[in-house]
Amino acid sequence: MTVVIMQPDRPVPTAAIDRSRRRFWRAVLTFYLPATIVAAVMLFPLFWMVSISLRTNAEIFSYPPDLVSIPLRWQNYIDIWTDPRMNLGIQAWNTLVYATVRTFLQLLLSSMAAFILARYSFPGRTLVFYLVLATVMIPDEVMMVPLFLMVKSVPLAGGNDIFGMGGTGWLDTFYGLILPGVVSGYSIFFLRQFFLTLPKELEEAARIDGCSEFGIYWRVALPMSMPALIALGIFSFQFAWSDFTWPLIISGSERTRTIQLGLGLLSTTDGTDWAMLLTGAVISTLPLIALFMLLQRFIVTGVNFGVGK
Repeated sequence: MTVVIMQPDRPVPTAAIDRSRRRFWRAVLTFYLPATIVAAVMLFPLFWMVSISLRTNAEIFSYPPDLVSIPLRWQNYIDIWTDPRMNLGIQAWNTLVYATVRTFLQLLLSSMAAFILARYSFPGRTLVFYLVLATVMIPDEVMMVPLFLMVKSVPLAGGNDIFGMGGTGWLDTFYGLILPGVVSGYSIFFLRQFFLTLPKELEEAARIDGCSEFGIYWRVALPMSMPALIALGIFSFQFAWSDFTWPLIISGSERTRTIQLGLGLLSTTDGTDWAMLLTGAVISTLPLIALFMLLQRFIVTGVNFGVGK
């Protein structure tokens, strides 16, 4: 027979309670309160954008301004799909194709170049890496005119002859819209830093098993680099989805016009339809917010690995 002797509960020392309270208030004052203030400041423009999208143009310019206008005008989110000034459905599809294909090709080509620069030794490797890194320092605006001339002068495209003369080349096509952005020096640098962290023993084991060099890249390196690829893919997709300048230069008709260009049609010399413009801005932002919420856990992991060496 086992006898259980109940021990009386020992009171928690007052000093331990005081230390716990001090740690709690220190955390509140040094982290949670400043973080809450910063988050509120960052989220206020988004809140204001949504608030304006639920008003009429007359209510937008009312004084004094209200944070929320009652009643809410949800009709704006229906009217924008039939607005004759823009075709939101086609433009959203064009933007999705542009951002998705460009991101996929950028990840594929950048990962190939990064794997070579990180895992193989060959004469001039350091020079090639420095040249790739130098392209990151060149502003995009400097490259706009050369890229435009190259796209316009593609041989045997858009009515051009074999010398790239006489036609429009890839202007106003998805080729001209997507292909100039599929090579990125930053993407190569980011993925190279990640590939440097992979143990060489995995490659050696794959070679012993008879795996080809491309098989090592495709079957070993890529699966292990998924956190970095997803993080980089999110950044690339977001940049392409929000891009305005390059589509403005290349697109000349509805067949390649993106949603950002469509929103620009709501602002003319006669005035700006702020209610419709902000409604479209909210709709164009929702895919990015959903993408971030679904894949946010990969961002910190991928960035940490990417800059870890």
